[in-house]
Amino acid sequence: MAEALRLAERGRDGVAPNPLVGAVVARGGRIVGRGAHLLYGGPHAEVSALRQAGARGRGADLYVTLEPCAHQGKTPPCTDAILAAGVRRVFYAARDPNPLTSGRGPSILRARGLLVSGGLLEREGREQNRAYFHWRSTGRPWVIAKWAMTLDGKIATRSGESRWITGPLARAHGHRLRRRAGPVLVGTETLARDDPLLLPRPAAGRDVVRVVLDRTGRLSLSLRVLAPGAGRRIYATSLSAKPSRLRAVRERGLEPLLVPERRGVLSLRALLDALGSLGLGQLLVEGGGRLIGALLDEGLVDEVAAFIAPVVLGGEAAPTPAAGRGIGEIAEALRLEAPRVRRLGEDVLIEGRVAAARGGGRRAPARRAHSAAGFAGSQ
Repeated sequence: MAEALRLAERGRDGVAPNPLVGAVVARGGRIVGRGAHLLYGGPHAEVSALRQAGARGRGADLYVTLEPCAHQGKTPPCTDAILAAGVRRVFYAARDPNPLTSGRGPSILRARGLLVSGGLLEREGREQNRAYFHWRSTGRPWVIAKWAMTLDGKIATRSGESRWITGPLARAHGHRLRRRAGPVLVGTETLARDDPLLLPRPAAGRDVVRVVLDRTGRLSLSLRVLAPGAGRRIYATSLSAKPSRLRAVRERGLEPLLVPERRGVLSLRALLDALGSLGLGQLLVEGGGRLIGALLDEGLVDEVAAFIAPVVLGGEAAPTPAAGRGIGEIAEALRLEAPRVRRLGEDVLIEGRVAAARGGGRRAPARRAHSAAGFAGSQ
């Protein structure tokens, strides 16, 4: 199972919103087949491992990090492939919280005479797919806040120039995060100022969903992310958006998403609920500071990826990566659990999961999301 968990990591950059899954076929104490789910919509890990094992899979044992699926999705049920291969025993780490399949696969296999046992390295299996389990339990995507800043905590100069604070290796890793998360979101000010495409380079087969925030409909339709073209784009705006504006974005191929307001801004909780209900299990938020600060204030950030460059900009007017209300006491500060530090050329990346709140901090408790139907308008 440890080898299956290692194999599952191969899909880290390509499977979201699906979970990471690895599989191993063993016979007579030897591994005869290995597989991993590598790309969303591609073959599942069990299928790949059984194909590699071939005839050696008959009478063998299958180890898989998540219970085998039993429903028709983008690929056929894995239970069909397992039964056809003649596997004798199946061991899995964690149960799949997906209501379409939870418990069905093991039940089907047991009914056909296979020995099925779950819970082997379950803690490790759940930890590996923490983003997926979060989405399934709360209905909201796992939110990764990403920024690039200077040593003195600035994301741009006082005039707004930000290209490029970090070097090529750090920027390449940022594009990898886009491929890993799938959906990408930036604030209205960042869209208007920088006109980003929000696509990973290279795409490596990933179709990244881009989420555009435009509460008042003030973004120019000449922005590249709003231009007619391929790729799924979601246009999040107010419930009071003008019909003419909604028609214009639909004509460009975007999906309008009508979100209620709270204190004069789009409700971020309602937005995340709606995105989760649309099947978006992870969300990479790339700024700006007002948006990330608001998410932090609401306790809606689950993971942080901070790229730090060895340069100093200075200036009271230079923006920082996290604005918002902030905190009043150090004891309330957001902290990362077991942060990871790595060197990327001259830059440093600090990343990690947001720790549970201590002393009344900003980490909000998870809750079940409402249906997006109330926000989606006439998508």
